[in-house]
Parts: sequence; C-alpha cells; structure tokens
Amino acid sequence: MDLKDEHALQQIKQKLGGSVKHRAGLNSVRYRLSHKKGIIDLISRINGHIRNSVRVFQLKKICNQYNIEFIESGFASSYSIDNGWFAGFFDADGTITFSLKNKVPQLTISVTNKKEIDVLFFKTVFRGSVYFDKAQNGYYKWSIQSQKDILNMLEYFKKHPSRSSKKKRLHLVSLYYSLKKIKAYSQLVENQALYKAWLRFQEKWHERS
Repeated sequence: MDLKDEHALQQIKQKLGGSVKHRAGLNSVRYRLSHKKGIIDLISRINGHIRNSVRVFQLKKICNQYNIEFIESGFASSYSIDNGWFAGFFDADGTITFSLKNKVPQLTISVTNKKEIDVLFFKTVFRGSVYFDKAQNGYYKWSIQSQKDILNMLEYFKKHPSRSSKKKRLHLVSLYYSLKKIKAYSQLVENQALYKAWLRFQEKWHERS
C-alpha cells in the first residue's frame, strides 16, 4: 500500500502479527504474514467473505494447503452491504476525487479492476455505472457521481469505515456539498470569504496524510 496508508497495515499487524516494512526504492509499504497460527487466524476471519475472483482462487489454494474447508461467499451475501468487503475493496482499488465540469465541481467515487465481475458488485448495491477503459492494458471502472448515490454510500461507510487515508476525503464530503450549494467555488461570488472557505477546503482535500 501507499506509504501514507501504513497505519491501516499496522492495524492488521496488531490483530494477526506479521511485519510491516517499507519497500526499498518505492513510496509504499508491505505487510507480510508467514507464521502458521496467524495465517490460520486470517483464514478464519475472511473465509466465506471473499468475493474478488482472483482472491477467491488464491484463498482456495491456501485452504487446501492447510486442510481447511473453503467457504463460498454465496450469491445473497455477495450483494449485501452488511459487511466490510466494499470498504476494503475501496481502500485497495478505489478513489474519491472532484474535478471542474463547466466550471462547476463534480465529485466522483470509483473503483477499478481488471475483471468486470469484481466491480459489478458495486453497481448492484450502490448504483452508478461501469465502463471499460483501454488505458494501462485495460480495466473496468465503476463510478457514482450523483449526490444521492454518494450520500447513500457515505451511510455505508458510517457502519463500515475506510481504514486508509481515503477516509479523510470521505469525512470532507458533507463540507464539499455545503460549499457547492452556496457556489463558494466561484471566484465571482460577491462574498470573497466564501471563496476563501473553498480554497481552505481544497487545501484540506489535497493535503497528504
């Protein structure tokens, strides 16, 4: 994970043991778990909750190695939001950004994956759209932009919070909509204090954790 997300890996280390180390020459850290007790504990925690198609294949191999019965997540539970799977997927492969469209800010929450099936879960539960991007050897991207859909997803994050540095931006979404509503983003607003409030918001949005 990115270096700024080391705290998320440290939380895993506290529960399972293992090690968190900086990757030489890269702005990232890696969590490694190798002792049998910790691996079996990890399997017991995630078995029956994995939906990512690649990770399912990997978990099956590990379960077989330790003579543990693999538990399928099941169709019904896959589309339930009463679990932290979506938050974990977002922490790993998601983004929350805003850009100007016709001089008006547009907020977007998205996740990407090489396989369409792994992002369709998000569309089923949180609405939005999925499209294929040919860049970087091709990948599928799910995204939502409507205020209704984004606020609905924020309700999910209240129950199953993000553990990565992305949580900072999630916490700023309410302020974003408040400032957007009064058009504080416009340099043409009569009250320059509003625009300064927007600039302060942008500083918080872009500051590195």
